[in-house]
Amino acid sequence: MKKFLLASLALTLTMALTGCDSGSEIPKPNPGKQSAQAERVVDIAQDKYKLLKAPLPSAELGGTEPYVVEFFWFGCPHCYSLEPLVKAFRQNNQDIQFITIPAAPNQRWEIEARIYYAMEALGVRDSHYDRVFQLYADMRNEKRYPTLDEVAALFGDKGVTKEALEQAMGSAAVSTLIERSKRLFDQAELTGVPALIVNGKYQLDFAKLDSKAFAEDFMQTIRALGEK
Repeated sequence: MKKFLLASLALTLTMALTGCDSGSEIPKPNPGKQSAQAERVVDIAQDKYKLLKAPLPSAELGGTEPYVVEFFWFGCPHCYSLEPLVKAFRQNNQDIQFITIPAAPNQRWEIEARIYYAMEALGVRDSHYDRVFQLYADMRNEKRYPTLDEVAALFGDKGVTKEALEQAMGSAAVSTLIERSKRLFDQAELTGVPALIVNGKYQLDFAKLDSKAFAEDFMQTIRALGEK
């Protein structure tokens, strides 16, 4: 595993990073306050979700309704574009629990999933999450992924070395979380990211959101699904 991680992370790709989303491209959000409409007791979700055939196990996830499970990948441009809106929603809806799971349906995505869980284990997840996302966005302009050296360099201000990062990525604890991520991704029958699942059973359908009022519809629909 150690040799595989080093070899994979050191690889520089010459192709564009695409294909992280199986639906329509998500419009770049413009986070803002919810309108008074959001306060109305109505089911605005309508058909803007897909009902999972097999609900995710709330007890295993530690989720207490209302909660949202977010599947993402650091290399996904759509996830990167959506992140400001996700942050705005979380800030304005602190009563709704957010559970973040890095998708790992293949060997490439597993590398970033291990980086994410290693960040949690090393105590740098909250402080450096945005910086890792930004690094991947910057490298996308160069049509390549960051190397492990480049990722580890971000954590230098916290005393985290490349060796410590690599050790955490290959740990048994992180491997267990990777297997859970794969199992939940398959159980939800997901084909791409970003994917948001509310209360373990309602998957937000981005294609059904109002493209002209995307941010507002996004916030209101998730809120409505949480109360559904």
